[in-house]
Amino acid sequence: MLRFALYLAASLAAALGYSAGPPDGKTGRPGEGVCADCHSSTGSGDSTALSGLPGGGWQPESTYELTLTVRYSGQRRWGFEITSTDQSQAQAGQFIILDSANTQYSTVGNRQYVKQTSAGTFPGQTFAAWRFGWQAPPAGAGPVTFYWCANAANNNGSTSGDFSLAASHAVPEAGIEEAPPTRRWFWHYANPGRNRVAIHYRGIPEQPVRIWSAGGRLVRTLRPVADGEALRLHWDGRDETGKLVPEGGYFIRLGPEVSEVIRVQLIR
Repeated sequence: MLRFALYLAASLAAALGYSAGPPDGKTGRPGEGVCADCHSSTGSGDSTALSGLPGGGWQPESTYELTLTVRYSGQRRWGFEITSTDQSQAQAGQFIILDSANTQYSTVGNRQYVKQTSAGTFPGQTFAAWRFGWQAPPAGAGPVTFYWCANAANNNGSTSGDFSLAASHAVPEAGIEEAPPTRRWFWHYANPGRNRVAIHYRGIPEQPVRIWSAGGRLVRTLRPVADGEALRLHWDGRDETGKLVPEGGYFIRLGPEVSEVIRVQLIR
């Protein structure tokens, strides 16, 4: 009975800890996890919206008031985590807490995250909107990408029936003339992929491709095969030792010198 009581107390503490803010590193940024690592299902990131970003590009060291909104039919409790990075995936700019009742921030090394508080889960509401500030970095940082994951929960006190909603948005630096983007094509044979993932792409140099788990562990390094003007990549769902990896979400980065990242769901 004592063991059961201790287990129950630990479980309740974990649940309360998550309602008071998710663990760091659950934004969907390459190499990081998402809300689905702890909650049951994956939904569409189109159910979220980040407003307040400048359409013409960010101005150096300017401050912007941002709002992250999430709506998902039938859900009644909410959470989120967001970060901002430059092209090298380093922290870009600084977040500012404007509503301490509903939002908070944390840091890991030089990386900064904003997330909800317990009050900011808005239990019973049919949507959520969190307000916070962001101060842009100094000039020359280049494009900044915001990565976030929102959790649309059903307020049943467990992780079942909850939806993980990951999305990202890139904002250029104002006044920086960028080279015209190279047209790139991606072709997924299957996503979710049943024990395998096959991708055709072009417009990216032939470089080693690295596959990461949602928790940030390097799973496999592969080299694509030339297929006419395109490149072809096959992954059989195994790690470097030849062992089948668990089903779930994985990130495929198409070379260390490019920022193209594909998220796939591997199933058995």
